[in-house]
Amino acid sequence: MKKIFLLSVVFLSLAFSSFSFTWNYSTPEEHGIDSKVIQKVYADLKNKDVRSCIVIKDEKIISEYYKPGYNKNSIFSLQSVSKSITSALIGIAIDQGLIKSVDDPAYIYCPQLANAKNPVMKTITVKQLLNHTSGLLGTDSKIWNQWRNSSDWIEYILSRPMTATPGTFFEYSTGNTHLLAAILENVYRKKLQKIAEEQLFSKIGITSASCGTGPEGVGDGGNGFSMTAYDMARFGQLYCNMGKWEGKQIIPESWVKESTKVQARRPSTGSRYGYQWWIRNYGKNGYDGYCAQGFGGEFIFVVPKIKLIVVFTSWYMGDTTFYYLDANAIADSFTPDQKR
Repeated sequence: MKKIFLLSVVFLSLAFSSFSFTWNYSTPEEHGIDSKVIQKVYADLKNKDVRSCIVIKDEKIISEYYKPGYNKNSIFSLQSVSKSITSALIGIAIDQGLIKSVDDPAYIYCPQLANAKNPVMKTITVKQLLNHTSGLLGTDSKIWNQWRNSSDWIEYILSRPMTATPGTFFEYSTGNTHLLAAILENVYRKKLQKIAEEQLFSKIGITSASCGTGPEGVGDGGNGFSMTAYDMARFGQLYCNMGKWEGKQIIPESWVKESTKVQARRPSTGSRYGYQWWIRNYGKNGYDGYCAQGFGGEFIFVVPKIKLIVVFTSWYMGDTTFYYLDANAIADSFTPDQKR
């Protein structure tokens, strides 16, 4: 009986070990950040439908803002921030040997692509889905509503003519990420939300997340995750820590590095893209960093060099430039000597 009891204690401690992390709080000045800069950011946010902003430095929440009616328990639709979560799950699946390589043809892992009538579609690689160079018809344009209202999102994409030779042209498309979600569900033989819970969320203490599905039943990995801003910050912190959480490697460090380096560029603007992350430099010092970005103003900015994360949730349809300017201003205000 004593042995059973001890085993039960061990099991419970393992089951709940991922929840031992809790956010600690501090002040901006304690971490070399100018609080006046943050307060100016917040003052500007009041004129826009920005619902929350959390600033994390050195793994501590140093400031947070909520529009009236919202708080740390509010659930927000991540929109395309979902893509970065799906990318993380692809990296984990590769590490587990369920996907051999990003250079493999995607049809090997995706029955829908394997059955595509256009033979060129069978040459599309996993990498080309990740960096939006698949050549498939882009969904994030004038056809967005038609695509989302169709009875089968995957069939809709694969029944349309391709727009480019795979690997030759960047076209941002949620359809590419939806195919990555289909790959994950096929290799794990589980629904996307279950995969995310088992392989990622439960290991870093994300408890508020849910994921919608497309009409054909595949998880909406490109646009469908929801969670609190606090849990978004956990995901950002995981990447800032190179995929490690409380001493355990959750996402391979190599995948974090590959995902957040330049894998493609948007032709019209030169914007740099990794594997479902946007690549940027921050502040006057040009700190290397990246961000997950969603429609309406969902952002997770990550600046690993100075251990800075800035999370926004919004439903703002105007120019998104100010989010980047705000993240830059906070990064610019960092003065190492100011830290006590």
